[in-house]
Amino acid sequence: MSEFTLSFEGNLAAKPELDITGSGQTLCRLRVAHNRRRRTTEGQWVDTTPMWAQVTVWGELAERCAELSKGDTVVVKARDDLNVWPFTRQDGTPGGVLEVTAENVSVSMRFTGALPVPSDHPAGDAWDPATAEPEAERELQAA
Repeated sequence: MSEFTLSFEGNLAAKPELDITGSGQTLCRLRVAHNRRRRTTEGQWVDTTPMWAQVTVWGELAERCAELSKGDTVVVKARDDLNVWPFTRQDGTPGGVLEVTAENVSVSMRFTGALPVPSDHPAGDAWDPATAEPEAERELQAA
């Protein structure tokens, strides 16, 4: 069995577009620009042409993505259903838009911090780091 993994980081080039399909499914479209920087032989950093990605997100994740803002830096983990749509830039050079469906989208904290948002998950779930495990509590009480 083989595994396909594609993840990339970029900035939202526009406000996310939330939509509902005719069958009632929620989707959100994100336009992401991955700005590539390269170091020249002289050691200087130069910006190259950005890679554009049209990201489609479904379900509850789509609703959360709709709360993002233009300019936010995100990390996209894509599924294996990729498409590339070629286009010609105004200066005549070729380009392409990568079209992906997101398996996950997260806010990048490389250039900024993030604040946690309260969740409606019930307290005491295993994923909640504020909830001590019963065995850990017993060990602490015994010590």
